[in-house]
Amino acid sequence: MSIYIVTDSTSDIPQNIIDGLPIIVVPLYVILNGKSYLDKVDLTRKTFYETLPTSEPHASTATPSPDQFIQAYDKAADLGAEVIFSIHISGTLSATFQSVETAARQYTRIPVYPIDSGNLTMAEGLIVIKAAQAAKEGKSVDEVRSVIESTIPRTYAYAKLDTIDYLKKGGRMSSIQHSVVSILGIKPILKMNNHTSKMEIARTKSKAFEKVLRTAVDNIPYAELFGITHANVPDQVKELIKRLKEMIPGLPEPMVNEVTPALGVHVGPGSLCVNWIESAAHHEEPEKTGLRKWLP
Repeated sequence: MSIYIVTDSTSDIPQNIIDGLPIIVVPLYVILNGKSYLDKVDLTRKTFYETLPTSEPHASTATPSPDQFIQAYDKAADLGAEVIFSIHISGTLSATFQSVETAARQYTRIPVYPIDSGNLTMAEGLIVIKAAQAAKEGKSVDEVRSVIESTIPRTYAYAKLDTIDYLKKGGRMSSIQHSVVSILGIKPILKMNNHTSKMEIARTKSKAFEKVLRTAVDNIPYAELFGITHANVPDQVKELIKRLKEMIPGLPEPMVNEVTPALGVHVGPGSLCVNWIESAAHHEEPEKTGLRKWLP
């Protein structure tokens, strides 16, 4: 049975990975200077980050309509899909999943199963990749569903933010919270797993970077898949990978992608995120699971 995975542009999956798997991406909208753009379609990251600081009104995002998801489902069906799993950014962070559920209820051509990933950025994307790999291998609908359901609780995003201004501008942080964080000079670190977000803090940018590095070192050796996303800070990505390879000899090359503008609107430039799927067997055989099998 041919199974396709539909996702949204916040999943931050590298294009070369998308090209090799049964994945279709639906773009969100990004509004800059009052003009609406299709995320990653008619808005380049370069243009986005050049325009973001001066956008009037403040840049914002909009969810695709149910009709746009239906168009993606039609595209999958035209390509031979007999079943679709529609996997998307956590409903705790975006209204996107509400639109997906509406589209799935309306769609009658082939079965569509809407899935809330409980995550964002490449952590969401890693769940999509696992599902698409299972579909490409010819797994059944129940087997692909099992892969998705078992992967979601084991998938993490851990991101430092260089600025909180965009969280406030986008309504994700109150003025009081913004004032307290600004006065203290702390740098927030966001951790997302299984529909739940938590915040840690670091006193400086350098200490925030070190926390991301340490978290990666502690978790990536036991991961099934991992990747790095960033918001316009390629030099920090290079430094992170360099130090990871020094600390974890034999580490495979990570997937890397820049955060999509639809997320960049809210996190602002400077964010750096490690994303991973923890091995299911990590607690049973920690030295033999995940990427650890390639390491000395």
